[in-house]
Amino acid sequence: MNTPSSTAALLVGVATLVASCGPGCRLVQRRDPVPPEVAEARRLCNEGLSAADRSDLVRAEGLLERAVKSCPLDIDARRHYAEVLWKRGERLEAVTQVAEALKISPGDASLCVEGGGMYLDMGLFDDAERLAREAVRVVPGSAEAWHLRGEVSLARGQPTPALADFHRALAIDSDHRGALLDAAEAYRRLNQPQRALSTLAILGETYGPNQTPANVLVMEAHAQEALGRPEDAIDSYRMAIARGEASPDAATRLAALEGDVTTAARPAGTTRQ
Repeated sequence: MNTPSSTAALLVGVATLVASCGPGCRLVQRRDPVPPEVAEARRLCNEGLSAADRSDLVRAEGLLERAVKSCPLDIDARRHYAEVLWKRGERLEAVTQVAEALKISPGDASLCVEGGGMYLDMGLFDDAERLAREAVRVVPGSAEAWHLRGEVSLARGQPTPALADFHRALAIDSDHRGALLDAAEAYRRLNQPQRALSTLAILGETYGPNQTPANVLVMEAHAQEALGRPEDAIDSYRMAIARGEASPDAATRLAALEGDVTTAARPAGTTRQ
């Protein structure tokens, strides 16, 4: 049987626990039902993403547009809608959707990076830099944010500050392929082919055997040429071309190097038959 003193102590304990929860907190949380418009937006969004996975971008766009109209405050719906619009080539509408999403959630670093990347591809460097700086400010530990800021500097022809940002990104994520690739390009522009080649070697280690992309192999070949290693460059160009995705310039450079090597190997005074 409880005594008056023990009952009072129990009431005090309960009161203290309730107060510690703060205003509106319940000891047993009740799950409120999802509003119909939110549920509809989620359903349409999921169907739109499924259509996008099947490469049915027309249907995906229609479904995601309906999702946004059903719940205009749904950030994920706007984000996915922007991604599909971008793939469909509707770039202005895509960045508009990202801008609207950022009005709803201005501190969303991933949205800043996504929108900044779109602006960068459109050549709108000021807007891209604005979003990149905001992303870095909000989440300074984001490798994607630092990479984007470096990309903007590189696109503006400023390899030195770009390289500093790429190094910040790599300090956070040492295997960040985009930052490694762009750092190698910055070294190339700074006429440091050995550093470029070393960076590309690290990048190559992030891929499986015989999986290094053609563009990386072509960059390796360029660096090897700059270092006076034509035989190594020939090997890299050949591997790039074998991938089936190398630019026409790779075949041109390969032919020129093979001709130079053949000429250099021919004894003096002989002519080609």
